Amino acid sequence: MKQIKIEDVSLSLIREKLKKPFGFKGRHIEELWQSVCAIKTGDFTAVCPATQSVLWSDGNVFEAHTPDESNTLMYNTTRYALELIKGRTFITPDLLIDSLLAPLRDYADTVCKRKVKTTFLLNSLVGVDIALWSLYARENGINSFDGIIPDYARDALSCRHDRLAHIPLISYNVTDKEIKKILDAKTGILKIKIGNCVDKTSHERDMKSMLEWDKERLLAIHRIAQEYETDLTKNGKVAYYLDANGRYDTKNRLWELVYFMDKHKILDRTAIIEEPFDEETLNNSDIFVGDFPVAINADESAHSEEDLAHRIKQGFGSVALKPIAKTLSVSFKMASAMKKAGGQCLCADLTVNPYLAEWNKQFASRISPLSALNTGCVEVNGNENYETWGEQTRLLPGKIKYKDIINGCFECDGEFYKNSGELFSKNGYFDTAMANFEK
Repeated sequence: MKQIKIEDVSLSLIREKLKKPFGFKGRHIEELWQSVCAIKTGDFTAVCPATQSVLWSDGNVFEAHTPDESNTLMYNTTRYALELIKGRTFITPDLLIDSLLAPLRDYADTVCKRKVKTTFLLNSLVGVDIALWSLYARENGINSFDGIIPDYARDALSCRHDRLAHIPLISYNVTDKEIKKILDAKTGILKIKIGNCVDKTSHERDMKSMLEWDKERLLAIHRIAQEYETDLTKNGKVAYYLDANGRYDTKNRLWELVYFMDKHKILDRTAIIEEPFDEETLNNSDIFVGDFPVAINADESAHSEEDLAHRIKQGFGSVALKPIAKTLSVSFKMASAMKKAGGQCLCADLTVNPYLAEWNKQFASRISPLSALNTGCVEVNGNENYETWGEQTRLLPGKIKYKDIINGCFECDGEFYKNSGELFSKNGYFDTAMANFEK
């Protein structure tokens, strides 16, 4: 592999409105910023529009600022990362990304006036990371996703699914009518946001009201979903993927929810419960989650192989890989580590744009399926939430054609693997970013 020199960098911004307030972590967002990173070598330019989510990546930063302020902080962190790499050389992107984390943390901690979570840093690096992998491919004559998979991750990404079960997101305010419409489309697994904030007058009231809301919400969704069957799961029933985003404070409270789920026949349909406890709780306690009768999935609390090793010791049986939120570089390493540990992986979404969704599909199509499913899966919810999703798909670069869901799945045919979704085509850049180089 050759030494690659970064000649120039650029950053642009697109603000995308959501159809309605999007609820998770007990809060809501109304738009998502897309930071469009462009990186230029002597021969090639690669561009990636990356979706920012400050609420997901660091709720403390989001809570301490207005949405615009918190988004600006992440955008400026991305800008600083681009400044750090201008003029540098690299052989593989993962090593370059590793070298950025320490100086980027110093910068982000300073501007955010707090110690930011590693996920905040990784989220700010997604556009930089994917642009670097694109350049790595072009500079080395690689024209497929298989070609960029590091040797250490090849075993973990050795599957070839012919379809990916689509995982839609059921956030707090998705209506019964909308859920029925999703299930009518032959959806086999639902990602359900739990942990709503109903009463913040005190911590205990918050936790009690949250738990009761979660019970009622799950029961209402289950009453609808139990009327449907699917060939995407091993038991023929629609599966549930619960995402708490770190809202639960104790194991006892989570056990109360699990007992309720068991009583109402919800538990036997539940594939995973994601991130019930926040990162600080997990890092500063001896909590063990391996005794729950359902796989507990790590997401925001796992940013590296070291984090994941600790979560595995705590009993986590699966991890959400997010190439589109935690970088491809980190996701390759985490996929390898979880494969060696005998656990499960899945590719979750961040309500990203269609370009990132295509990268996520390429990754998801190559990892082993969840134990509850008959095939691979991938979460995509941008189509449900962006006002301009249709327009965004039409603006995809080069020959990329976004393919819609068919019978609850994304088809992964020979062309999908042969062309890697056209992600490595020479026309893979965006005019909004190229304009900055022409100024």
